[in-house]
Amino acid sequence: MKSGCKVVDQIGELEIVGNIVPHLWYKNITFSSGKAHFVAITLLADIVYWYRPTMIRDESGMIVGARTKFKGDMLQKSYQAFADTYGFTKRQVKDGIDFLVDHHLLVREFRTISSSNIILSNVMYVQPISENIKRVMDERCNMTELTSVCPPVTLERTSPSASNDDLSRHEEGAPEMDEGTYTESTSKNPSEKNEQQQHAGECPVTFFKENEFGRLGSYMQGKIKSWCERLSDSLVVEAMKRAVEQGKHYWSYVDAILVKWELLQVRDVKDAREKEKQVKPYKKTIGRAGRKPVRTEMLPDWFTEEGIVEAPAESFDEDFELEKAKLMAELEAYRKHRDVVVM
Repeated sequence: MKSGCKVVDQIGELEIVGNIVPHLWYKNITFSSGKAHFVAITLLADIVYWYRPTMIRDESGMIVGARTKFKGDMLQKSYQAFADTYGFTKRQVKDGIDFLVDHHLLVREFRTISSSNIILSNVMYVQPISENIKRVMDERCNMTELTSVCPPVTLERTSPSASNDDLSRHEEGAPEMDEGTYTESTSKNPSEKNEQQQHAGECPVTFFKENEFGRLGSYMQGKIKSWCERLSDSLVVEAMKRAVEQGKHYWSYVDAILVKWELLQVRDVKDAREKEKQVKPYKKTIGRAGRKPVRTEMLPDWFTEEGIVEAPAESFDEDFELEKAKLMAELEAYRKHRDVVVM
């Protein structure tokens, strides 16, 4: 069937496979400023593509079934794999995934996969929340109204190990293992891994409410979201934790911590602690009774330790006599001038 336009017919013959981005995502998936979050939209479109079923056809071309594009119960893909695919930085991908998780569009899990030959720690798995994705495709969607929807627990999800065959199989179109199929290196100690996973699972808005930082209106939600976009959710939560430890349950204290971390270009909680150790506290020198220190001048050699001036008598008398003679001459000249005027 022809449309009557040559180019349209040619494009219609192309087999285009890949991501599909609904136009309403650019309106609904946005920063607090209202601008579209292009990184988050791109990542979500890629993840949704992987969760679209692949149709199984028989020899006649009839659809006889469907299967997933990946192995296992969830899609396994690392920050680096996303970054390599789309040309983003790893930090941009991390922030984009955080954004999708915080707005209940994505579920993220970190697992340890083990076998007889290899152990992979912090392997990231992601899964879209279909109910909320359907809602952001609505013209009247408000992302702040999206609620968390936990996926059902499956037998595969609770299994801590995987066979050699499972580790050797790759997802359809997924990168190889050496291209970043797991998110973090195994050189980190367990305490650091647990801490990172704990921070990744905490919601700044929830922490704000539970620790009574004040009334959470639209303005404060915007402030929190703005800092989450500029730094990260984990750093915002860490700043609020420090405020709680100091007994200062008000946002201005948290905001001051975040401003300092932004100036120090802090990347994560561990980086914040390391950089704060390197910064020496500034101590202002204050004089007695809170006054500024008195400025001291260099004293001449003839000034003794007792503070008594011992200038030579002769030089003192000569200077005095010269000044005296000068004044007397000026006085005499004045008198003569006055006498002339009177006469």
